[in-house]
Amino acid sequence: MRMSHADTLFELLGKQSRHLSHWLILEETGQTLSSLYRQVTALEYEWLFLETPYADFLKRSPVVLRVNDAIGDLLRVFSQDPRKGIAPGIVVASQAPEEEVLGHLRTCLSVAFYGDRKGMVRYYHPDVAAALFGSPEYVSQAWFGPLDRWIWHGEVHPRNPVASAWHALCADDDESVPHEEQGHTAVTQSTATPAVALSRGQEAALERHIRVMRAWKEFRQPGESLDDPEAYRRFLASARFEQALGEKNDPLAVVEAPTQSPSQWSAT
Repeated sequence: MRMSHADTLFELLGKQSRHLSHWLILEETGQTLSSLYRQVTALEYEWLFLETPYADFLKRSPVVLRVNDAIGDLLRVFSQDPRKGIAPGIVVASQAPEEEVLGHLRTCLSVAFYGDRKGMVRYYHPDVAAALFGSPEYVSQAWFGPLDRWIWHGEVHPRNPVASAWHALCADDDESVPHEEQGHTAVTQSTATPAVALSRGQEAALERHIRVMRAWKEFRQPGESLDDPEAYRRFLASARFEQALGEKNDPLAVVEAPTQSPSQWSAT
C-alpha cells in the first residue's frame, strides 16, 4: 500500500495511472438527497444500507453515486467543500463492476474490534476515514477487496495541521499490516464473523479521534465551529487539547452496535 496526496481532488484523481471508475459516498444529513435532486435532474444512486443489517434505517443511509458526466458538476461542488457543500463524504476507486464495489462497501460497514466486539463504523465520514486509513501500516488488505483507492479530505497531519489536503490510500502492492497487527486480525477473524477486523492501530486512531471530538465540544469557544480551520487548529495547539488526549473514552461514538438507531450515531 502507499499514500498519495494532492491539494485538490481532481489533481489527486489525475495522478492515477490506471483507468479506474469512481464512486462518491455521501452521508445523509437529512438534506443530502433534496440537495442532490436540486442539482441533478435524473439522479441515480444506491442506498449504502440496502441489503445490510442496517436496512431498517434507509432514511439515514448514505448514498453512493457512480461518478460520470451526469454528476460531473456535483463532484466539483463536493471537491470544493467535502463537508458542508453537499454533505460529508469520501470517494472510492475501482476497476471492478459496480455490484462488487457496492457489495464490498456494505461489508465494510460491519467491523470487529477489541477482539470479540462487533459494530458499525462510519468510514464514509472523512474524519473517520482519516483515522482508519491515514496510517497504511495498520490497514489490512481486507479493507480493499475490489477497491483500488480510498480517498478523503483532511488535515495533512492531526498533530501538525498546517494545511488540508486530499489523501488516497492505494492498494498498489502486496504490503500488509505488521506481524503484530496480522496476528490480531487473524484472531479476530477466527470467530467466523463476516465483519472486517480493526487493527490495534485503527482502534487507537478511532479512540484518539473520539477524544478530540469530545474535547472540542467541551472546550470550544462560543460561536466557534469545527468547520472553521483556524479555530480548529488553535484548539489542536492548546493545552486543553493535550489534556483531553490523556483521557480514556469508549470508542462507541464512532463504532456502534447494529441494534442502535442511526439517530444515536455520532458524526464525529
